[in-house]
Amino acid sequence: MENTYSFIEDLMEELNLLERHLKILKLLEKEGPVGIMRISQMTDIPPHRVRYSLRILETERMITATPEGAKIIGDLNSFYKNINLKMNEILKKIEELKKMLEPSK
Repeated sequence: MENTYSFIEDLMEELNLLERHLKILKLLEKEGPVGIMRISQMTDIPPHRVRYSLRILETERMITATPEGAKIIGDLNSFYKNINLKMNEILKKIEELKKMLEPSK
């Protein structure tokens, strides 16, 4: 049985959270204003998690609440570009860390 290290699990949880935020943004981009329950139904994400993601996206000024539901107000192209740049930095760092795990010669 493999050991599970909490710091690695924490990293995976953060990646899953980012994935959830991006799924919701993509849905809002495609569907326009959408309410919490409909987002939940369309994504199979529980409503309390949808609500949390919407709160985070609103804090980041990517969306706003309207009577029809959440709608995008931020510059998605810029947002996606910045996320992509950060992901490339993260991938580079992961490769560096993987090299540290190689056996010493």
